Amino acid sequence: MKIIDLISMNFKQMIRDKRSLFFLLLFPIIFMLIFGFAYGGDSFTDSTINLALVNLDSPHDSPNNFSKDLVSTIKDVESDNSTKIFEVKEINSIKDAEKLVYDDSVSLMVIIPENFSDSVYSGLNGNDNGLGNIIVRGNPSLTEYGIGQNVLNSIISQYSNELIKKITGSEPMKITLNQEDLKGTSEFTLFDYAAPGLMVFAILMTITTVTSNIAKETENGMLKRLKLSKMKTRDYVLGNLISWSLIGAIQIILLLIVAVLMGFHWQGGINSLIIACVIGILATISSVAVALIIVSLAKNESQATNIAPLIAVPLSFLVGSFFPLPDATIGTFNGHAIQVYEILPWNQAITAIREVLTFGYSLNMVLNTMILILFMGIILMIISIILFNRKLSREF
Repeated sequence: MKIIDLISMNFKQMIRDKRSLFFLLLFPIIFMLIFGFAYGGDSFTDSTINLALVNLDSPHDSPNNFSKDLVSTIKDVESDNSTKIFEVKEINSIKDAEKLVYDDSVSLMVIIPENFSDSVYSGLNGNDNGLGNIIVRGNPSLTEYGIGQNVLNSIISQYSNELIKKITGSEPMKITLNQEDLKGTSEFTLFDYAAPGLMVFAILMTITTVTSNIAKETENGMLKRLKLSKMKTRDYVLGNLISWSLIGAIQIILLLIVAVLMGFHWQGGINSLIIACVIGILATISSVAVALIIVSLAKNESQATNIAPLIAVPLSFLVGSFFPLPDATIGTFNGHAIQVYEILPWNQAITAIREVLTFGYSLNMVLNTMILILFMGIILMIISIILFNRKLSREF
């Protein structure tokens, strides 16, 4: 009964505390709205990539002018829905094209070097140096650059094969790659990948609120009164764990509603939402554990309240709540490269929630990840209970 009373008390405190409501609900919703407006537009397949093209090949009107045909091919290439992939701006100098890239006016630039046609002609007639080189420059951190580079690589490969076929009269031997979109992914936007991270960001912000509440209860004597009522530490921790875990599930539901309104392509239906809520509950265990550790190590309420955001916010970036993370391999297990951030339960939660809500994975497909999140949470919780018990023993 005492645990139920504690759960009820936590919910009442949260509703009355406007600061807690802001960090738990409104703050993540604001981020979801911002990312929705920023990344929730056209799908990848509808996007047109701005490209600066510098053609230094000469003479442009010679019978063997292969660059002219290549430029036309790049301009005319279309996606599956008949949308032109590239919006080509022909620029006279490399310097001017680079300026457009630095100004973000274009996503990448293509340079056709001098004597390109001569190199192609020489290669088609038996020269071992190939068919010439095309230079692509851009910012590798931009998604459009990666997409454009891959498309150009495919265009140039196909163009080379057509030239060889025209000269030799035979089809070049090659491995066939059949591309098939995963179900429901053809309309995906960057927002579909970002939204699950923002849901876990909300769960991470729980650290600040739980830290503030427990530190306040410790300092104002409420925790002492609870101890006098024969409530054990494990009961107190369990009561907080249940109440904040339920709030974690509520955060997932509310943020999914906002995400869908902003254009999120939700896969899997109600079943996927239930699984995502369970994942949110499991991730919240780790957040509550971190909050208890902060309170245990802090000297007073003020110090604990100040430390919590200094831990929660950097963690949000470290686990990939906002942006994709670079490779940071620390080893391999069963043939899988382990990234350093994968040892954090919130990163695993982002992956699992994305798999069920964005890709529509079933429970069986994410069960191992959920078990791993729970295991990490239990380890953190054991550490937090040991430290919290020591703090209570010193103070009471």
